[in-house]
Amino acid sequence: MRSTPTSPAEVAEAHAAPGIAPRLTVLGAVFGKIGLLSFGAGATTLLLMEQELVRRRHWLTAQQFAFSLALSRSYPGVHLLAQAVVVGYLLRRVPGALVALLGLLVPASALTVALTIGFLSVRANPLGSAAIDGLLPATAGMTIAIGCQLMRAEVEAERGVARGICLALALGAFVLLALVGLSSALVVLGSGAAGVLLYRVLAPGVVPVEHWPERRPDAE
Repeated sequence: MRSTPTSPAEVAEAHAAPGIAPRLTVLGAVFGKIGLLSFGAGATTLLLMEQELVRRRHWLTAQQFAFSLALSRSYPGVHLLAQAVVVGYLLRRVPGALVALLGLLVPASALTVALTIGFLSVRANPLGSAAIDGLLPATAGMTIAIGCQLMRAEVEAERGVARGICLALALGAFVLLALVGLSSALVVLGSGAAGVLLYRVLAPGVVPVEHWPERRPDAE
């Protein structure tokens, strides 16, 4: 067991993935692929990120991916772009952050411009309109699926009191966002404050080792 990192630099260092870092060209190509295949909504992008980074390429553990997701939600702006920056930084520091951001943004933006030109004609077609409407429930289902996967990985990584805190924070955030209708910004800020209080009081200075792997060396 190790003490919890306190400074932003220590947190980033602690969550850097182990092993050999991917080439910047490969990192950019992977995020370009994610951006180009992210049809539907943000849930699709999140699911593709998890599949590529965690399951297929093993660049991140499930806990590290959950960390990047949580950290990106604490920033203003487009959260998926923030997450690409966080993941890129964890893997290849500043160059990786820039490459991941451009890889996710540029190809998808170019495709969006091209598709938008023909959107009105597709929407006017009954079949096209039905296909677009069908994306809404599908993306809702994908959002639930990725949430369950991340939650299971996070809970399984915790032990004892820390597991109870994790479950309580997740349930509380769900209730406040889904049932109470509280602003997502307030939920993020409140969850962070509650996490500091609960972990300091109930599990002071203790974080599972698997959350803090050694920093991976840079490699071209």
